[in-house]
Amino acid sequence: MTVAPNDSLIATGSQDKTVKLWNSTNLSLMGTLKGHKRGIWDCQFSLHDRVIATCSGDKTVKLWSLGDFSCVRTFQGHSAGALRVRFLSGGLQLMSCDAEGLIRLWNIRSNECAFTMDAHDDRIWALDLEDGLLVTGGADSRLKMFRDTTKELELQVREEEEQNILKEQKLANHLRFKEYGQALDIALDMDKPRQVLKVLVAMVENDLSNGKDALVTLKSHVTNWAMTRVSQILKYCREWNTRARNSHISMLTVKAIVTSFAADELALVDGLADILSGIAPYAERHFERIDKLHANSYLIDFALLTMGNLDGDNDEYLEWEKSSKLVLPPKVIDGRVQIGGKDIVGFREAESEDEDSTSDSDVLTVGESDSEDSSEDSDNE
Repeated sequence: MTVAPNDSLIATGSQDKTVKLWNSTNLSLMGTLKGHKRGIWDCQFSLHDRVIATCSGDKTVKLWSLGDFSCVRTFQGHSAGALRVRFLSGGLQLMSCDAEGLIRLWNIRSNECAFTMDAHDDRIWALDLEDGLLVTGGADSRLKMFRDTTKELELQVREEEEQNILKEQKLANHLRFKEYGQALDIALDMDKPRQVLKVLVAMVENDLSNGKDALVTLKSHVTNWAMTRVSQILKYCREWNTRARNSHISMLTVKAIVTSFAADELALVDGLADILSGIAPYAERHFERIDKLHANSYLIDFALLTMGNLDGDNDEYLEWEKSSKLVLPPKVIDGRVQIGGKDIVGFREAESEDEDSTSDSDVLTVGESDSEDSSEDSDNE
């Protein structure tokens, strides 16, 4: 039984599956709420609207209009009989408990369960709310009190947003004044991979423009990282390496890490094998792409060499050709040369009778030379 806030109505629920509304002055019957399939365990008037909430052994909670006594909402989700129900949050939410010791919070507008809390090991026979406190009593012989921390959580979220705004401003200021070390620490603390990538790109470009070794600069920062920070940045590198435009920064960062720590130290990184297995396939693809571009550049150099220079001096190109090597050595499969995983049409492996002169920098020739054609013709004659 419950009494309306203005003391005008009295509601009673019974095991006949109905809730009856009585006039508090003369106790005349005002209406009957029908819809539950089992007995009614509790009912509660709203302090803000002309509605009443009921809960039943049929595992449902219902919301009824006091205007026409019709059911306007049905909340389903309990796996056992619902025993108690209360309004909260200015009448916008309902809280109910059941015979399994669970408490559920319902949003009235969305008709959805906001969260479920395991409060007792047995039936919850008592539930009430007062000044942000939830008090429950169960068949497990326990009385529990819960405090509403919604406002505190909202305040915490607001403070975190303010802190993020301040950190982003500091990050922008450090980048502006080329203070890359401080900017990198802030970006990593914020756990923002895009900002970390932006800082690393700016750091590398600054070193290249000033003639410095970017790897040395990166290693100076890497050596100060804990293993948790190393794991964090390696996961970033795994994501960056999936795009060709970011592969250089990713591989440079990985190189700085693996050359700064011993193998037994890196073994402490959680999930290192999975991280590296995600980096390796894309790294091979990027190297094959670079090899292909490098090999194709030989065609341009060959064309320029055959065209000749105005002064007739090709020594500079010949010196470059001797010292130039591919990133990965060419592969010979079925007598055909493969560079970058694909057959290079018109290329063949250079033949040399001098075994001592064979090395990793073997020269690849394009097509057939005139000298070879003339020698073959003379042999045929």
